Amino acid sequence: MNGLVRGCALALALAAALVAPARADSSGDLGLTLNPILGGIHDSYDDMIHLPAIPVPLLEGDYRIDNVELTGYGLPPTIPIPYTDAIQGSVALRLSILDATLRLWGPGRFFGVGVGETVYNQTTHYATADGYAPGGDERQYSRIAGAHYEVVARLPFRAGSIETSLRYAPVLLGTQVSTYSEAPSRFDPERGEQIDGSVRYVHHVGPHMDAVLGVRYVNFTAAYDIPSRPHSDRNAAVLPSFGYLWRL
Repeated sequence: MNGLVRGCALALALAAALVAPARADSSGDLGLTLNPILGGIHDSYDDMIHLPAIPVPLLEGDYRIDNVELTGYGLPPTIPIPYTDAIQGSVALRLSILDATLRLWGPGRFFGVGVGETVYNQTTHYATADGYAPGGDERQYSRIAGAHYEVVARLPFRAGSIETSLRYAPVLLGTQVSTYSEAPSRFDPERGEQIDGSVRYVHHVGPHMDAVLGVRYVNFTAAYDIPSRPHSDRNAAVLPSFGYLWRL
């Protein structure tokens, strides 16, 4: 976590300590949601493909003490996901995600702000030969991370709540490492940004369980971090979300 995120998180924690009541009120949740990709676009350097409706599973959890909440979600490293297109040929993609946010809620816990960290790890295997790998077998390893900032609302609705959030990560930094069977490895710095918005309904279905139904939009763009800033990667998708949370 970079210095800016640590500073913002410390400021939120100090503010919460000043306004929190003397008696702590704590609770938490653990859950799993499936997030199928609808209309997803993956644009890698010189080629754009439409992603299949992959049901992305996300593990999520949160813990609240008074008006302070630590929330996060993650995608463990996937199995290689194969796809084929006219330019890149046979490709296999692996992806993992880690995202954590520290929130400070206002009176009534209806509206809040947050700051956190987003981390993506991606491995792509290109079997088809190209100018860098005449014999094929090119692998790209990319890790990109940075701070995000959030506004969030949670409003009571029937036997549950409507939850909405809007996040913006202005600077995500990382390095793309390309390895080849017949050539030296390449190291290319990357700089990206991301907009992430969601709306969902959390419905109580038991004394310790909630059902989740919602929709999310993600738009991630990255470029190689050199003076000409050539495009390196873009991912945009709408993801319906459904699953369950277990109240701790």
